[in-house]
Amino acid sequence: MKFATITFTFALVASSVNASNKVLKRTKNTKAQKGEKKFVSKVASPKISRMPTPSSEYQDHYLVGLLNYPNDDIPDILDGVTSGTFIDGAGGAPFNYIPSLFPHHDPSVGFSDIEPFYANGEKVRGEFFCLSDNGYGSSKNSADYALNIVHMKIQKPFTFRHGEGTFDAYTKTENFGTALIHDPDKLIRWENGADIQVEYDVPDNTWDEYKELRVLTGRDFDVEGLAVINENFAIIGDELMPAIFAVNPTTGVVLSPFVRTPDIDENGEFNGKFLSTRGDKVHCSISSLEANDCMEVDSSVVDASQFRKHDPSGGYEGFSLLADGSIAAFVEKQSGDSTLGDEPGVRVYKVLPGDGTAKNPPKFDSFRGFYPFELNAGNIADVSAIPGSSNLVAVIERNGFPNGHLFPAPTMPANKLCVVDLTDLNEDMVMFNKKCILNYHQVSDPWDVDGNGIFRYAQTQVTNEQVIVVDDYCIVAGTDTNFPWTNQFDVDTTALPFGQEVTDTRFMVVCFTEPIFNLKYPLMD
Repeated sequence: MKFATITFTFALVASSVNASNKVLKRTKNTKAQKGEKKFVSKVASPKISRMPTPSSEYQDHYLVGLLNYPNDDIPDILDGVTSGTFIDGAGGAPFNYIPSLFPHHDPSVGFSDIEPFYANGEKVRGEFFCLSDNGYGSSKNSADYALNIVHMKIQKPFTFRHGEGTFDAYTKTENFGTALIHDPDKLIRWENGADIQVEYDVPDNTWDEYKELRVLTGRDFDVEGLAVINENFAIIGDELMPAIFAVNPTTGVVLSPFVRTPDIDENGEFNGKFLSTRGDKVHCSISSLEANDCMEVDSSVVDASQFRKHDPSGGYEGFSLLADGSIAAFVEKQSGDSTLGDEPGVRVYKVLPGDGTAKNPPKFDSFRGFYPFELNAGNIADVSAIPGSSNLVAVIERNGFPNGHLFPAPTMPANKLCVVDLTDLNEDMVMFNKKCILNYHQVSDPWDVDGNGIFRYAQTQVTNEQVIVVDDYCIVAGTDTNFPWTNQFDVDTTALPFGQEVTDTRFMVVCFTEPIFNLKYPLMD
C-alpha cells in the first residue's frame, strides 16, 4: 500500500464521562444509500464538542539496532525478469519514474507483513517470513510485479556496550529464499470467470516460466497481511477486494480459492453483501481483461453493483494469528473511496483459517468490533498478537507522513504502537481498552547504537507496515519502501551518511525494559 489518504478520527464524549466509557450511538442516516448506517453520538446535548481520545502511556525501552535489506539485492528467482512497464508517470509529477532504469530486474519493493518462520513446526529465532508488497502501489501499475514471500534472517548484534564494544549502525538482513506466490491448481477465479493476469498478458518472454507457473501479480491481489500457521500453511489478506486465501509460505503455492469480506449490518451481523473496490476484477468484462484494458474501473461501477464499496488501498494491513487459532483481521482504514467512513473505527473480523485445502478454505467467522484510532492517525500499518494471547494484539498506526522536508509540514507524524484488547467492547462494539506504548518518532537510544551521538531515533516512512512481537520484551519493526518513491523527504540522499539505507527496506529492533508482553505483566491494568 502506498500513499494513503489521511483521516482524523474523533469520539464524541461528554466532559463528565470517563474516557474508558466513551460510546457512539448509531442512528439511521437519511442520506445513506443502499441501507448504510451512520454513527453519531449517544449524548443528547448539541453543545458538546468533539474531543480526541488519546491513550498514550509510553513504556521504558531502548533501541537495539538498525538493519536494512537493499533494494538492489535481487534474488535469483526474480533476476532478469522484466518489471515496471506500467510505472512511467505513476504517482504524478515530479516522480515520472522511467521503467528503463531497471528493464530486466524485478526490484525489492519492500514488505507488507512480517511473521515467524517455522521449521519442523517450531519457530526459528531471528528468522521470519516477509510478505512482499503488490509492486508499485496499485492494480493500475503492478500487473508485471510477481508477488512473493521471502524467508529473511533479521538479527542485530548488541551487547549493551559491554567493554565499550560497538557495531555498525546498519546490519544487512539475509534473504534465505524467495517463494513466488503461484496458482498451479487454478484455484483463483473471480465470479465473472476472470482469471489471473499472466493468462491475459505478460511483458515479454522473460515471463514464460512465470506464466507456466501461474504466478500471481499486483493486478490480481494487493497482498498486505500474512498469518502463518506453520511452514506449510498460512493465510494471506488482500486489499483489492478485500479477500483472503490460503498459501504455502515456503513454496508459495496457493492452497485455496479466495474468500470475500462480508459486509455487516448495524448490529455487526453479516448481511449477505460483500466489500469490493474499483480494482476488483469482478467489475471487468472478460474481453477487457483479455485486451489488458481493465486495471481498474470507475468508482461509479462499484456503486452500481451488488457490492459495498471500499477503497482499494484499504484491506488487511493488520492480520495476525492468535493463540486460539483464529486470526484478527483489521481493515486498514475508512477513508478514500469508501462507504465505511461513518463507522466509529476500522473493522476487525474474526477469521478461521480452515485446514489448508481447497475443500476447507479460510472463512469469516464473525465481526469482532471497531478499532478506534489515536488523534491524527487514520491507517492500520500492521498488527501482531501478544504471544500466548487470544485477545491482546499490538497495533501500529500511521498517517501520510512524511511529505517533503519543509516545516510547517502538511502532515505531522502519527506512528504509534498500541496494545488493544479485542474483546473489551463498549455498547457500540468499539474496542476502548487500548494503550499506546511506543512512538516511532520518539525511540530511545541510550546506548547510541547508530553511533551519531544522539540518543533518540525516528523510524520514518510513510508505510511502516511490519511489526512483530518476538518475546516478552522485544519487537522487530520494518518498513515498506514505497519503491520507487523512496525519497519521501525529497532530499539529496547522496549527501546523507546513510542515504542508501534509508531508501531500502529498514528494520529496527526495540526492546522494553520490563517484560510488558508477558501475559502476567499488568500492562493493561
